[in-house]
Amino acid sequence: MTNKVTHFSTVISPEGCRSDNSDSAPLQCILLTMCFLGRLPRQTVQRKNIPVHISVSVAEEYGPFTSPVMEAISVDLCSTRSNSPLMMDDSTPSQANNDLSSQVDVIIPFLPLRRTFNHINPMEWATLSKEIEEWLVNDVDTRSQLWTWGCDAFWLTFVAAYPLFPRGKWPMWDPRIPVEGIFIQEWLGRSNDIDAMKLEGDHSLLALLNGIWAEFNRHAALFHPLPLLAVD
Repeated sequence: MTNKVTHFSTVISPEGCRSDNSDSAPLQCILLTMCFLGRLPRQTVQRKNIPVHISVSVAEEYGPFTSPVMEAISVDLCSTRSNSPLMMDDSTPSQANNDLSSQVDVIIPFLPLRRTFNHINPMEWATLSKEIEEWLVNDVDTRSQLWTWGCDAFWLTFVAAYPLFPRGKWPMWDPRIPVEGIFIQEWLGRSNDIDAMKLEGDHSLLALLNGIWAEFNRHAALFHPLPLLAVD
């Protein structure tokens, strides 16, 4: 017997990023925030295997050229506010949205990146990695989702700065930052397959840094839904 599923949907019109020197341009990233109103009965909360399915459909005009990539991160409002929309029965959507915005409106000092940031230069990534490391250990609560997000951001930048990691030469990071997260675990899992001699070649290094740059853009948008590079 399958459970009845309630469907909700909305339609948005994403804009294309401006590009003056190319015949093509990517669609802008979209930050989607979902707030679940109401209270769940205890027996439902205790069941841990009830999923929430999230799907995205794109118009057929986009289909041949692009596909959506989604990342999910939970924002724990229950433990931080007694009047969290998750704990209220009579919240209106506008009230819930305002409460949620106040929780996720965090200051991330290293974003946006300066306009001249060169993502194919490992030294630039090394500087950014150090900034993220210092911010994490000095300013971020290790129990928060921002800490999890920041650790992933750190490892993206650290590997971009030292692409031979865990081989080669690299500085020791603050041990309070755990070697955890999807990206770093996958990287370490395939590190033995990376040919150090090939990676030192310009073409292979460029491909790696371009890939990390694309992933960093997607990851940053979770907490920074604005242009990644500073606009004058």
